[in-house]
Amino acid sequence: MAPERRLIPQETNPLARIQCTSNVVGVIPPQIHDILTSATQPPQGRVDDRASGISFLLGRGDDSSTISLWEHSTQTLNEELAPPSGLCVKLTHPEHCPVDAGSNVADSDVLLVACLGPNANDGTATQYGGGGRHGRDQGRALRHVYAASPTTGVLCVWVLDTNNLQLRSGSSVIAGDIMTGVECDASVRLKLKPGESLAALTPIRGSSMDGGLGGTAWLLAATSLGRLWKIYKTSRPLTLHAKLVKKNSIAESATSSLEEGEEAGYVRGLYNYFTTPSKKSSYYADDNPVDNRGADASTSDEEEKIVALVPILPPVSSNVGGGKEGTPRSPMRKSHTPPRKQPRISAAPSDTCARALSLSSSLVVKEWKVSLSSGSESSEGARTNNTEKEGYMSRIELFPRLDDGTLDLERLRSDAEDDLAGYRDADVLASPSLGGDGRSLIVVVRFEKEDSESTRVYVVRIGLTSVPGERDGSPYIMDAAWLDRYSGQSLSSVGGTLECAGLVSAEVVEEETVALAGGVGGVVAYVGLGPRGDTGRGSGGQPPCPVTISAVHFLSAKAFAVGRQPQHPRVKDLDLYSNIIPSVVKNSMSYDSITGGCVFLATSGILGGASVRFPSDVNIQRGAEGAAVAALMDESLIHDETVLTIKSHLQSAFRHYLNKLKEGGGNSNNPARAVIPPSIGTCTSQVLSAAVVLASKDFVCATAGGASSSSPFSPKPATSPVTVLRDKLQMHKNFVNFLAHGGAYRRVSTSGRIRLRDHGEMINAARALLIESQSYFSNADSVAAATQDDTRRSELAQVRQMVTSALEGTSDDVTALPHSWARLQQQLPENTNGDECSQLEKDLFFLTSSSICHGIGQALRYRQNESGILYDIPSYDSCSVSSHISPWTSSPEMLEVFFTQLQAIQRVGEPILSASLDFDTDTMNMRQYVEDISASALSGHRDVVLRKPDDDEATKTYEETKLLSIPLLRRYANDDGDDLLALQSSLAHSFFEGIVQICHDHKQSWKFHTPYSDEASDERYDLRPMLSNTSSASPYAHLHQSRDYRTGLPFCAYVLRWYADRGLYPDVFELGKNCPHDLTRYVRNDDRISDLAWIQHLRVGGGQQATVGLLSLNSPVLFGDKQEESIGLWEKDQLMSLAKLSNKLASAKSANPAVDGQTTDLIENNLTLTSAQRILQEDTEFGDEIALNADDLLRLAAEKINSARDVDEIKRYGICGLAIAS
Repeated sequence: MAPERRLIPQETNPLARIQCTSNVVGVIPPQIHDILTSATQPPQGRVDDRASGISFLLGRGDDSSTISLWEHSTQTLNEELAPPSGLCVKLTHPEHCPVDAGSNVADSDVLLVACLGPNANDGTATQYGGGGRHGRDQGRALRHVYAASPTTGVLCVWVLDTNNLQLRSGSSVIAGDIMTGVECDASVRLKLKPGESLAALTPIRGSSMDGGLGGTAWLLAATSLGRLWKIYKTSRPLTLHAKLVKKNSIAESATSSLEEGEEAGYVRGLYNYFTTPSKKSSYYADDNPVDNRGADASTSDEEEKIVALVPILPPVSSNVGGGKEGTPRSPMRKSHTPPRKQPRISAAPSDTCARALSLSSSLVVKEWKVSLSSGSESSEGARTNNTEKEGYMSRIELFPRLDDGTLDLERLRSDAEDDLAGYRDADVLASPSLGGDGRSLIVVVRFEKEDSESTRVYVVRIGLTSVPGERDGSPYIMDAAWLDRYSGQSLSSVGGTLECAGLVSAEVVEEETVALAGGVGGVVAYVGLGPRGDTGRGSGGQPPCPVTISAVHFLSAKAFAVGRQPQHPRVKDLDLYSNIIPSVVKNSMSYDSITGGCVFLATSGILGGASVRFPSDVNIQRGAEGAAVAALMDESLIHDETVLTIKSHLQSAFRHYLNKLKEGGGNSNNPARAVIPPSIGTCTSQVLSAAVVLASKDFVCATAGGASSSSPFSPKPATSPVTVLRDKLQMHKNFVNFLAHGGAYRRVSTSGRIRLRDHGEMINAARALLIESQSYFSNADSVAAATQDDTRRSELAQVRQMVTSALEGTSDDVTALPHSWARLQQQLPENTNGDECSQLEKDLFFLTSSSICHGIGQALRYRQNESGILYDIPSYDSCSVSSHISPWTSSPEMLEVFFTQLQAIQRVGEPILSASLDFDTDTMNMRQYVEDISASALSGHRDVVLRKPDDDEATKTYEETKLLSIPLLRRYANDDGDDLLALQSSLAHSFFEGIVQICHDHKQSWKFHTPYSDEASDERYDLRPMLSNTSSASPYAHLHQSRDYRTGLPFCAYVLRWYADRGLYPDVFELGKNCPHDLTRYVRNDDRISDLAWIQHLRVGGGQQATVGLLSLNSPVLFGDKQEESIGLWEKDQLMSLAKLSNKLASAKSANPAVDGQTTDLIENNLTLTSAQRILQEDTEFGDEIALNADDLLRLAAEKINSARDVDEIKRYGICGLAIAS
């Protein structure tokens, strides 16, 4: 990715589970950029308003009545940025008069705008299809723009047609200029009361397209006095009508009935027709038809100033069966009479009401039921009876006030120590957003105390559906997230430096891993917070704080129904680069169907996007469920009828996309339209992922050959294999772009994305294999031609024939690439005796090794460059276990290829180098082969073992690969004896034997240099820090979490045993200083050094254990053979002296003097015996005497007395005898 496209630092931690992306995704037209940068007040606008494909910017100051529109267009990261070339027009509201005239226009006086396009339906975005959303070749698509003046109550509508829009303009337009002078097509005036203003405008039902001509559309408008207006647009003629919605409370089960005094049929229709103002006379204040029941409705709720309206999606009607929300459709029957003229207003019986939520400034939520019947006439001209009762069905105050006037915020408490008392004011900072799951409403609320420093901002989720056994269906607070990143003063309504740029919600796509474990997905809300437009810039021209996109992950509402424990929402903050995104145009944030995140407009004229993928909170068992996930392409899915159907739908839509590209619609200024069939939106993520992978496999496996080709995506015949692979790669990228632009790629699971990336990598690897083979033979032919060596030419011809046969079909089916390498390896020499290799065998060896290295190198380079840009997955995914799918480089076939090639290097490496004519070149090549192939083999096996830790066969193969790779690295990849690369590989893959052997070998060169030498130890090969650093932040932490495959020992125990096996007991205790607890356990369990356990006891302060151990020794420890039964006199004397010292240390800490006295007496008795024996044997002492027991010493004393020569000797021997006897 180009650095200038990235808006946040690149994630470098391979253990990070939350995947965050934020990039520049587009730019605005130059005309709009000029308007944006010349604004005297902080601008407001909207990007891709209601998925209509239209973005707009509202004028401020003297241009407060203008609306600048342009066609929304974004580009993926592998597309060049280009401004949209479609619709670009400036509209002027004819009767907008802000209360604050001049340059300072309040936010409450800004025009209310709603745009509807071909993708808009019921005021919300179509989930799939990117036609209007991204400016994809719209044709004659009509766009409707509604604009209401809050102060005058005049609502205007413009119907925009990109093909003939210039003909409607009152002035000529020069290419590159913004179109002006477009008059509105219809208007209506809402009768406002004194001091009343419009506060919200939203579509609730209908589309801007009805058979391509435009049909009925319904909107709701709310006022500052809590009144609700419904506005509907009709065709033939194009007019706007307004009716006041009654504010009475109704029951949710209210049935359709005609209320008293309601007019219907032809009389009402004629009245509407003659009293509805035309386009030229629609600005008169008192001539608009209003509801004769609602004009003087009760004003008991007028204190509730409505600040936002959110439509609730209607239930999907089925073609069969009825129900409360719809009636069964009658079968179609043939008509024998001419069709009647279509009525101007028509509403199906099952589509006669709409529902919406209103949110007041006092945080009161009302659920409204609005009748969509307006006195329509039937085809028979009879009076109809399909009017629904309307009003609000429920009313709930989210945060009621306590007796002291403060807000009750206990529902927001997540911590028992959290202080939520004393908050008096509450403000809604952005238009609420209906949750992506359709079950909740997301609201951003600011709470303030009387002092501006005590301010909090919460993202509150309001539940709209009932929980079985708990709720009655009325709205309720489900959970909330406190955005505690900023201080209260910066968020204050008075003097605060931050403002909310918008709110967007998206549904978390449930991948197969979540579904298998009972996961329930969730909702992610994106909240933009940035510097106010009037705060200026700080030092250095930078804004006082960066723009932050806070992604809040809420658990799905289904979790409450299945009994899951409530969890606090997770928050991830993305700080955008201030030099690219200084601030965000207020209210410009919108949903991005490509990434499932948000898109926004910066004041610099750049369109930015952000997306956060939260990992599942479900722990997947690595058993049968994990195997089911891993089998993304197993036989059951490959032959599943649903998967095959979805695959065919994808391929059909992709053909149309390719045709658009071939027709020239794929340039950067007019990208091809990506239309996704509706069936894609109804299938599960697992089915869609499998279908996408199967469709992609058809592309990469297509065979060139014209009529014999089984795929419509087959490359042209008579093209070179390298060209075929180049075309396949381009088609593969086009397919991924097609999925992204159509909004389907975001539902492809991580496993499916890895499989798609595998296809791209294999195409690159296969192409590198063919290019490397061609290059090898070209160079060899040149050398043979220069030397005129006919024998060499004959050998090359033979090798070329063998290689051509082995690589046949590589460009047709790239998924069989491992088998192509395996066929090459079958021809390698079986040199097991170290004999000299022939030139033909050398050619095959070098060609196979270089092709594997270049192929895998190109695949890994493609993975690094395209993972984030094209596939939206981290490039280091192969090192994590976030997915149960390993990349193709870790497949059993590729691992077998790597292992076989390493074996070949082990067999023929030395014979080839010993007979080489160019030793330096061949040595360098051999080093590259060993480094690249061993790294790929070890990494691949690690991927498999991480995902299958209980697979003993995989672990065994991994160990065999280590035993083969590390010695090869020490042999061919060292610099003058420096085994650093081999050591690093051993550390990375927890190969204990390699670590200890390498460190021990290098220790011999420096262990005698310290502490009396100026030369320090080589810390790179020092085992001591590896043994002592066990913390999670240590680079050696993974060693202490692993075990040796053959012995099952942890790292520290393995090192101690390795040295003990070689009789290096001093090294055992020396290295054991760095892991004292491990040494204590080890010496207690190893019989070879268990007699020396007292040494470790003394080190760790265990004097009593050391004393007991010393007293229990009856065989030689320090000197002599341990198999001897008797201990030497000198050794026993030393051991008893040590026991006496350790006992003194133990006595200082002991609480039992009696036991200590007994131990002391025992030690003194033993010392007395050794002293007596030394006196008795002083004439015959040679230093190797065996320590005698008391009985033997008494007999020896008697013998000495009997043989004494004088009285002094008799006395001395007699005293010794008495001491022994005592």
